[in-house]
Amino acid sequence: MGRRAFAWLWGMLAVVLCGIATPASARDYHLEDLLCVGGAVSASEAFDLPAHALDCSNTRFANRSPFLRTHADVVGLIPSGEGALFWQTDPSSFDSMLLLFTYDNGEQRLVDVDPQMAARNWFVRTRFSVPVPEVGAELIAIDAVIERPRTYATARDVRLVAVSEAVDQQYSRSLVYALICGLLIAPLVFDLLFLRMLRSRFILWHMGLTFGLLGFVYSNSGLVFASFPDFPLDARYQLNTLTLAFATACAVMFALDIIEEGFVAARIRKALMALVTFMLVIRFAMMLDLEIWRMNDHNLYLFSILPVSLALLAAIFCAFRRGSRVAIYLLAAFFPILVGGVIRLLMEFTVVSKEFPIDDLLFLAMVLLVLGTSAAVGDRFMVLRVERDRARINALKMQRMAHSDALTGVANRRAFDALERIEDGQALIMADIDHFKAINDAMGHTVGDAVLADTAGTFRRAFSNDKSARIYRLGGEEFAIVFDCWDQQTLRDTAEAVRRKVGGVKRRREGDLPNVTISIGGTLGRGRSLARVYEEADKALYRAKQAGRNRVVISG
Repeated sequence: MGRRAFAWLWGMLAVVLCGIATPASARDYHLEDLLCVGGAVSASEAFDLPAHALDCSNTRFANRSPFLRTHADVVGLIPSGEGALFWQTDPSSFDSMLLLFTYDNGEQRLVDVDPQMAARNWFVRTRFSVPVPEVGAELIAIDAVIERPRTYATARDVRLVAVSEAVDQQYSRSLVYALICGLLIAPLVFDLLFLRMLRSRFILWHMGLTFGLLGFVYSNSGLVFASFPDFPLDARYQLNTLTLAFATACAVMFALDIIEEGFVAARIRKALMALVTFMLVIRFAMMLDLEIWRMNDHNLYLFSILPVSLALLAAIFCAFRRGSRVAIYLLAAFFPILVGGVIRLLMEFTVVSKEFPIDDLLFLAMVLLVLGTSAAVGDRFMVLRVERDRARINALKMQRMAHSDALTGVANRRAFDALERIEDGQALIMADIDHFKAINDAMGHTVGDAVLADTAGTFRRAFSNDKSARIYRLGGEEFAIVFDCWDQQTLRDTAEAVRRKVGGVKRRREGDLPNVTISIGGTLGRGRSLARVYEEADKALYRAKQAGRNRVVISG
């Protein structure tokens, strides 16, 4: 798939996914600005805090008490006749939660929320829903006491949502998140196919990257609860951060492995590895769940990912500046996810509105990341495949040259010695040009070389109809021919035909080569070792020379 096709696909995905990433509707009531916060060491003490004693300043959510109390006056917030409502917040991880709903008739309703209730009532956009009790009176206040929340978002990202609105969002977004998971599964299949044809580490790293992002989307979107309703809330929180850390580490290793050698400086590689190590240390430290940094470990973890992402983008950009072919794909792939990560951090500092659809943007960026890196894998695969095929062709050429005689073009002594045995149904004949030294002495080595080449050509023509025959020049004027033959009479007839063909060629014309004859010794292979068959045929050749040359002797 070409670059234009990928650009078109990315554009279509952006239109589709960003089109559903709409801001909250008028029936989605955010309570963050109405919340005041207090802390205590027990739930009862937290509820005993008077509303006027709670902190309503800009730093109110920095409270790190074991029990966090929030209070929101919602008088006049909900239009009359709105109907059933859900109370929602970011679950992340917490030990327990109590919600107190107060109405204008003085009635109060207390709802006990345990972590598994949050899992069972999961809502897309990283929230869970608690039905607001209906008592036939106007809701005027909501109090929440949260035991050991792991992130500030649990106390801060609170809202009321009309049930009908929530049901519509739950259905449409669940389908979209399922589609995103499907888009992330497809590259894994292609990676497996690539891996069968080309065993390269960068394909394994890309599989790890894709699998990590798939796990993050599956966990963060809440689809894990659709498949496993009893999946622990805290396990989902740990899975979220583990899969993201795993994907980040694999992304670094993938980029360093797929970028052509020499395009990323050694110091940048070392810096990236150090940053990845730091990120993983922070992530595994979070699993200790230490009270001293309970509310800050998640933000520290997010901050540990940012320098890794920036350093990785810098490394890719440097490779691009140096002319790396694959860096073009990587820049397009990693840039959206980096932008999403920066926006996510800015949201933590309220620089960007909490209403920004960051989950949708990040999920879209992850899809683009996997598609872009898949394009890089495909491009690199083709380059390496071409290089490997070229190397194989060159190796075959070198092997052929190493086993070929440069003068005559037939196989050489090295190729002949590589034979282990002459099989049953094969024969070996040894041929020697008669009085070849006299030709060299009288006419020079140039003419002698021409005679050798011409004789080899005659051998090839003699066996042109036998595809199994192999001709060797063993050195000087000595040749060997291995061919299919089952009996001595056929061997003798074949050897005589070869001798007559060589001796019958009339070369003596003006400026032409001298006429030559050959002596031949031959024997059947009978499945014996090359050494034994060669010795027997060589002795037969010696007898042919002793008998006057230009004749055939077959060993019995």
